[in-house]
Amino acid sequence: MTKRSDLFLLVVAAASALGLSSAPARAQAAAVSSPAKLSWYGDPRAPDISGVWVRVKTPGPASKSREGWMPFPPPLKGKFAAIWSKRVAAEAAGNRTDDPVRGCMPAGMPRFVTGMNTPMMILQTPGRVMMYRDGMPVRRIWLDGHALPAAKDLESFSNGNAIGHYEGRDLVTDVRGIRDQPIDSTGVPHSDDLTISERYHRVDADTLTVEVTMTDKSAYRSPMKSTVTYKTFSDPLWEPREFICSPRKDYHPEIFVK
Repeated sequence: MTKRSDLFLLVVAAASALGLSSAPARAQAAAVSSPAKLSWYGDPRAPDISGVWVRVKTPGPASKSREGWMPFPPPLKGKFAAIWSKRVAAEAAGNRTDDPVRGCMPAGMPRFVTGMNTPMMILQTPGRVMMYRDGMPVRRIWLDGHALPAAKDLESFSNGNAIGHYEGRDLVTDVRGIRDQPIDSTGVPHSDDLTISERYHRVDADTLTVEVTMTDKSAYRSPMKSTVTYKTFSDPLWEPREFICSPRKDYHPEIFVK
């Protein structure tokens, strides 16, 4: 190799070290591939209802319920009607203390779906659907075909115990074992016999509807129903985060429940 070739190679090496390479090379080095779009859809055999959704107010049948329950006032039986009347009176007097949300406890079902304003993330995988909201226990809806335990063996949770299946383009659920807490912001009670069915239907790319039906042979004279509409939540800065709630004077977490 000649001395001229040696000198040329040294100059090229020095230029590279100093970032003086050619414009095309610099452009190629600076190019950064766009990150892949996040997806919560992990079950290609299922209808896609995944994503991050936020509840919206939509026109519907006239109802005095902020969660859209019909009929309303609720068709309560005996002692359950008395419990609700007492809670309504306490709310009017400003001394109601049995709303779990105001005590920094999970809203539970069905308020997880019908009464919360915060984003709801739905993740689909084979055999299971998971739903997440900040500050609440994750919902798990099992799709693997197993049945719920017998009533005497069913443990109660704020979100209940849920199984489901797909019907065409819809996710249909069966929820039982819901903890004894109000089903809405007004304090409507229920018994241990409460069952909740849901039907999730993606209307289009940006719209999801959820039909919720409550049946309780001990507490309700007839089923109660609500249909909730969600829209896709597109805030790129949103992500699941820790939520710590500490009850204190003049603390009003109910602003997140309408």
